[in-house]
Amino acid sequence: MMAHPAPQPLTSSVFRDDEEAFSYGGYQLIDDIVVPRFGEPHRWPADCIGRPASRKPAEWCFVFPLDDPLINLQLREYCFALLNPSHPVLRQSLIFLSAVPLSVATIRPSMLEIRKVMDWGREQGLPEDLGLWDPEDWHEEIVHKASQVEGAKTVAFHVTAIRRLRQLAPVLTGISAFDDPWGDKTAEAIGREAYDEEAPSRDTLATPAIPPETWWPLLRGAWTYIHVLAPDIFRWRDHFAQQREAPADQPRSTKARPVRPHETDALLEKWLRDPDNAVPVHEVAYTNVAAGTPMWTALSKMVTDGRTMNIFADNQSARPAKRRATVLTAISEGRVATVEATVGRGKGPAGPRYIAPGTSTGVTPEMLDDDVRRWLANPDTLVPVHPTDEQGKAGEPIWAMVARMIWGPTPPEAHRSRNTKRFDRRTRQGAARARLISQAVADGRGIPLDTTDLWAGWRAYPLKCPDAAHIQRADGTSAPWRTQVSAIEAAFELHMLRAAIYVFVAAYSLMRDSEVQEIQRDAVRTYFGSPAVRSRKTKLDPRRPELYWWIIEPVAEALAVLEQLSWHPTHLFASLRPPVGKQNHTEPGIHSDSEIDFFINGINTVGHRHGLSKIPPSHVRSHMFRKTMSQLAGREPDSEVALGLQLKHVARRALANRTTQAYAQMDASWAKEFDTELQQAAARKLVDLLRGRRQGERVAVGPGAARLHAGLDKVIDTINNDPQLRAQIADARVEEALLADEFPNLHLGTINHCMFDAPQAECQDELPEDQRGLAPLLGACQPARCRNSTITRDHAPYWVAEEDDLTARSKDPRLSPPKRESVFVRLADVQRITRALEQEGRV
Repeated sequence: MMAHPAPQPLTSSVFRDDEEAFSYGGYQLIDDIVVPRFGEPHRWPADCIGRPASRKPAEWCFVFPLDDPLINLQLREYCFALLNPSHPVLRQSLIFLSAVPLSVATIRPSMLEIRKVMDWGREQGLPEDLGLWDPEDWHEEIVHKASQVEGAKTVAFHVTAIRRLRQLAPVLTGISAFDDPWGDKTAEAIGREAYDEEAPSRDTLATPAIPPETWWPLLRGAWTYIHVLAPDIFRWRDHFAQQREAPADQPRSTKARPVRPHETDALLEKWLRDPDNAVPVHEVAYTNVAAGTPMWTALSKMVTDGRTMNIFADNQSARPAKRRATVLTAISEGRVATVEATVGRGKGPAGPRYIAPGTSTGVTPEMLDDDVRRWLANPDTLVPVHPTDEQGKAGEPIWAMVARMIWGPTPPEAHRSRNTKRFDRRTRQGAARARLISQAVADGRGIPLDTTDLWAGWRAYPLKCPDAAHIQRADGTSAPWRTQVSAIEAAFELHMLRAAIYVFVAAYSLMRDSEVQEIQRDAVRTYFGSPAVRSRKTKLDPRRPELYWWIIEPVAEALAVLEQLSWHPTHLFASLRPPVGKQNHTEPGIHSDSEIDFFINGINTVGHRHGLSKIPPSHVRSHMFRKTMSQLAGREPDSEVALGLQLKHVARRALANRTTQAYAQMDASWAKEFDTELQQAAARKLVDLLRGRRQGERVAVGPGAARLHAGLDKVIDTINNDPQLRAQIADARVEEALLADEFPNLHLGTINHCMFDAPQAECQDELPEDQRGLAPLLGACQPARCRNSTITRDHAPYWVAEEDDLTARSKDPRLSPPKRESVFVRLADVQRITRALEQEGRV
């Protein structure tokens, strides 16, 4: 049966077929890349204006349907008009768009939304001319859209696409002009109505901040990987990269150069130097082979990491004989491990050969069960699991890899799935073994691995790493973060390192995801005297200019580490391994959402075993870093203009605009975090007073001194009456915690400290009844009279200086009697404190 040819495309009456799709938008076209024409009916690649690293090729190309010529033409006209907002035809049709064109990443999904509208209309039997639809039809279409998707934002975007269609109707073939079905109502309001959501405040952004309980362990974990663990990870990467240059199962023609004899001798010597290495010997006797005879083939593979099996071959050469003698000497010293062997089958003479655990044809189910239990008995054993649902069910063990790690690589003559079938849950024995593995994962012994970046073969076996960096654990002890590592785990750690760098740079640079992924090699510069990173701004600017973002030194260090990690010739964020063979996927960029999730899951499943804090489960995305860091920086004086510069909001205003203020606005979770920090800071100030009070000193004067002393005495009694706390008396953190609980409302001041208690607060008398009891009113503070006020030795100089100043003013002959009287009243208050300070020896 012959396929029907595609219908011939239609010609537009307003746009010429030979017009370039990117011609009236201020684009900076790249040389030697073909610019698509309006008349090309199927595909318009946008590579001619430069594809951001954060976008996949499929996301940077317009693809139009060929099955319907009219829809094809209408969608091409729709996209062409939005890509060229300054086109003369639009001006002549009284269509005035913003001079800055929308991004390809916005126009493309907008076009897809219009296609969905057209398809729905035809299913409902509505006119092909969308301008003839009734308002009720549009309302029904929105109801249908809301039933298909989740979230008011998606519906709002859908409404915006329709409004763009209405605006462009005069230049769209077959679509009549029509009124806005929703009047003056905003797209956001329409989206909220579809889900009965309340409108947010006008001054807040929809972007939430990352909660502080997630923010701090996330960034500490990222910095630990960058600053502490990166050298170890690079060292292991280089070690395993050398060993995978010539995998044992690779054709001879593609192997690396043969190992020279003296290099093999050095490998044997190095292997024997490790006291943990034992020579495998036969457990039982065979024909012409006595029990205890070394398993030369297996030992050869172990020494050369699978390169060759005949370094001990008896070829009447002196060198193999010398190697055998060296091994026999090690055996005489007790360096022996008995290994099960079996008689070889197939071509060639029968004889003993090494069999990896569980691969013998005579193995019983009980022996396989023992292999699994023995493997899991090692506390350092981690079970590889799928990191996301894209490669398998997230958290599900990678069964083929587990089988390979337990029983070794499947022999070439065996079916490749034989080992995996030992976890077949359709059989009783396989299901039992699978439950053991799954329980280990449930107990926190899983390691998420990207199966596209794995190294297999003999490289699945662990390498001891006694020189790994030490990490300070929560209990105060220090220990190596890893005692052994396999190439599989090294690949995981490389992925974790790249994700850590992305998290750290995105958090502390205030850059968008697209800007972070555009960072190229040698991007760290000095900009107006401060370190900065150079990248490209892609949002709202078709020229994609190179700009600078100021950074701190740790971000520069993170980028320096990333330069060592990335193989890409230009960009820093790219796939972990370069393309090999016929592959030609050299485009830079990563999937930032998956990267963040991978890092958080990695910390929570494996990282906490290395001394890193777990990260509470929460939704974290790249734009949330920008919002969170903005509100932290927004607490600094005069921060709005600096934030506007860093966020690149100054493109619209010379000073920080409303968007900058919304980014910097504090949310409830962080407000609570800062209140807690102030409380802890106050407690740290009290630690010195507590220690002085423990020695019997009177550490404060003033109306509230008795309350302060009573509270300090209560903390001292709590410590003295608790043996465990008394043993930790040198730990300031214990004292801080107790003081923070005892004085939750302590406010530190320059001339006094306030233990705020609203009923006793003099300052509250200055406030209306409905506003009292919330916080101290600093402008109305009466430190010499209020029963919440205490004065310590640190405050004494200010009070003495105040007394001297008032005494001098009281002697001024130019003062009027009422003014002089007020000075004497104030002086009496001050002297009440200074006399108390003198009596107590300035406390």
